[in-house]
Amino acid sequence: MKNLKYYLIIAALAIGLICLGIGWYKEHEKTSAYQLTNQKVKDQILTGAKEIARTVNSKGAESVLLDITKNHTTVKNVDRTDIPDIVDTAAMALDIRTKQLKEVTYIAAKYKAENLVLKAQLDSNRKAYYTFNGNGLDLKFTPPYDTNGAATADFTGRLGITIAKGNKSKWYAWKDKNLLSVSSDSPYFTIDHVNYIGFDHNPALVNVGASIKTNYNKITGIGVGPAVNIKFGNFEISGDYQYYPKFREFVIGFGGNLSIF
Repeated sequence: MKNLKYYLIIAALAIGLICLGIGWYKEHEKTSAYQLTNQKVKDQILTGAKEIARTVNSKGAESVLLDITKNHTTVKNVDRTDIPDIVDTAAMALDIRTKQLKEVTYIAAKYKAENLVLKAQLDSNRKAYYTFNGNGLDLKFTPPYDTNGAATADFTGRLGITIAKGNKSKWYAWKDKNLLSVSSDSPYFTIDHVNYIGFDHNPALVNVGASIKTNYNKITGIGVGPAVNIKFGNFEISGDYQYYPKFREFVIGFGGNLSIF
């Protein structure tokens, strides 16, 4: 009987340890999944442009200034963006491959007009209809002729959207700030948000160029002649065939250059 009591205690401890182990394992799985999700979010390429300023001119038209300095990646990382479908659609619209894209801009906006003052007019049957025309908006509203009829409305909106991109640098900054401006000429157009992504393309492994080269120093004087440059990544070699009037002869020259910035 005494041995049975010990066996029961050992069995209870074993069951408790098993339950504890299962609980720890489940909690560990939850933590790992959470960390993995956070890592995926962290690794996602930034596409949402950061808004810096929003202004409205005297005519009510809006302009938004955005910072897109960090909105760059390589084409192979398209799947890590939150707009892969938009990128693919942009490539299809240009009839090119995705890897040939340079940049994609997506603008989410709304066209909204409120409290419009309509002008009453009469048609050929002396029935009233109402119109509005201004700021690129044409609207015609025709009420029902009787209680069983339906009202109709015709709407046409015209607007111009200007997108400008440029760099802004400050004397104390090492890097330029890339800016994007989106503006409209319509007071009814409001920008909600902008997605932008610029694709960095690797330069060609080898570049070959030809030029006419001139140089001068105190010993040889002025030299002029054809030159050929071959660039391998950051390393460049060049050769030239220079004529020096001071010596009245052509001289072959070679050189190399390594870019460190």
